[in-house]
Amino acid sequence: TFPGFRPSFPSAARGACRMGLLDSKYDSPAPPSSWFCSRLPISWRRWLSVAAAGISVFTMGGLCFGFDSIYPVLYSSGAFVDYCPAEQAAICSARTDEQRWLSCCDSQVSAIVSVTSVSLFGADGVMVLYGELTDRLGPRWCMSVALSLAYLGIMLLAIAGWLGAAASDALWYFAFPMLGLAGPGIFMAVLSFGEVFPRLEPVITPLAASMFDGSAFVFLFWKLLFLHAHVPLFVIAAAWLLLTVAVGGLAWSLLLSKRKTDAMRAEHEARSSELAPVSGMAQAPAIVWHSEGDGLRQLFCRTDTVLLLLFMCTANLNQTFYIETFADQIRALGASAAMLPERAEEIVELFDVIFPLLSLGTTPLAIFLVNRYNAREHVYLGVVVGLSCLFGLAQLIPFHGPQLAAAILFGPARTLQWACYFHFLASPSRYPPAAMGRVVGYANLVIALFGDLPPSLLDAYIQHGAFPSDVPSRYVAAHAVLMTAVALLSAALPLQLLAARRAAEGRLLAPLEPLESDGIIGELPPSRRAPRDGLSDEGGEDDEAACLRPARTSSCRSGPASQ
Repeated sequence: TFPGFRPSFPSAARGACRMGLLDSKYDSPAPPSSWFCSRLPISWRRWLSVAAAGISVFTMGGLCFGFDSIYPVLYSSGAFVDYCPAEQAAICSARTDEQRWLSCCDSQVSAIVSVTSVSLFGADGVMVLYGELTDRLGPRWCMSVALSLAYLGIMLLAIAGWLGAAASDALWYFAFPMLGLAGPGIFMAVLSFGEVFPRLEPVITPLAASMFDGSAFVFLFWKLLFLHAHVPLFVIAAAWLLLTVAVGGLAWSLLLSKRKTDAMRAEHEARSSELAPVSGMAQAPAIVWHSEGDGLRQLFCRTDTVLLLLFMCTANLNQTFYIETFADQIRALGASAAMLPERAEEIVELFDVIFPLLSLGTTPLAIFLVNRYNAREHVYLGVVVGLSCLFGLAQLIPFHGPQLAAAILFGPARTLQWACYFHFLASPSRYPPAAMGRVVGYANLVIALFGDLPPSLLDAYIQHGAFPSDVPSRYVAAHAVLMTAVALLSAALPLQLLAARRAAEGRLLAPLEPLESDGIIGELPPSRRAPRDGLSDEGGEDDEAACLRPARTSSCRSGPASQ
């Protein structure tokens, strides 16, 4: 050390060294609260935020993922029965209760599938709009828009259920797309709780991601009430509307306005630049992978972001193709010599139940991973890619045991993948909190486009391809190509993250030297600055270089102009 020399270490550095969590910089003695919850103790607000995030996403977030479970309810309620010929519609209306849950005609099925497709496409594409809304107007506005759509969609379902076969087709056409459009906004809004309570971010983000997939169970629950408990659809929807109003109101009241969010971020930046007295060897600074002036282009062109999106695109494409063709693929195997038909039907029936249940059951594992290895992204993403490869390998083997294993692994692999992905994007050390909504929104748009369009081309190959000669073999060939791409990117992503972290830590843990040329206390000397993709300091600083925020600067100094 040098006499009178006190380097500036952000308080996040102390938290990262002590706990492995980059959160102390963002924790304030009294986290800001909304006006509605200002009288509640901080501990109550913390756990109410966790509960509101999980329950609101479960009850309203991913309902569109369980649309296939509610098809029998719609058939029995007479949805789109007008699409059938008059004679056939009359026969269907006279059916017994045991037969009413079956479809009336192919035109009715096509209409319901079309509504489902529109709802799913809306859920995939609208995330980018919610990201812009969150960053520009705050999470409370995002939640307000999403809750309005969700409440209106559930109310229309209740009205349509009350009217039955006399309900206008427009009620069904508007209800389900509104539910699809509402879910991503609720999910995006509750992610902001992790910025208010950073110590709970590794809990809130995986919990919300797990509930997003697990909410496919909601319509299965509706079907059980309708078919087995004989509860009318309008009663189920009305009761669910009351529940979601209570849960959504709680979540909305806990969210911060845009003004308070900006004030909280300004306070965090001011606290991060305070001097921290140290004695002896300086503590290791926290690794920050972005600069204050980085825009979306710089963030998306980083190596870690590119590899993450490539992996997510290919893995999501493989999973989307699997879930859309699952029943046809298993039944095709049952029609061949590889599997008995009755064993194939057992797997198909089992999948509808174990997918949402195991998705929910994966929540504790996701929370443990991101908490335990929060500062070591290569570890929890390594587990993700390993599980994804295990699922992919199981689906390549056309026999009962491996196919059953693939059906069981699908839910945990998908849920853990998305939970860790969202946690990575929500990490303040990787991406600036002020841009988190847009980063998540545009990243999800890229993944959705890559995952929603190619499956139709793959399905055309399965149905009309010439090589291999039989359908089961073509399924194996398609999954093998996808699995090869997933495996290559699976190896590249954690290895790149590990190499970049080791290089950055090696430079940051070197003895700190004062920089006498520019006179800024705490500035990193040239020997401590990480190179950019192997370039010297004159060639610019690495996009993934770790930086130490000095007392009189607030971002990494980059390039020759900053030296």
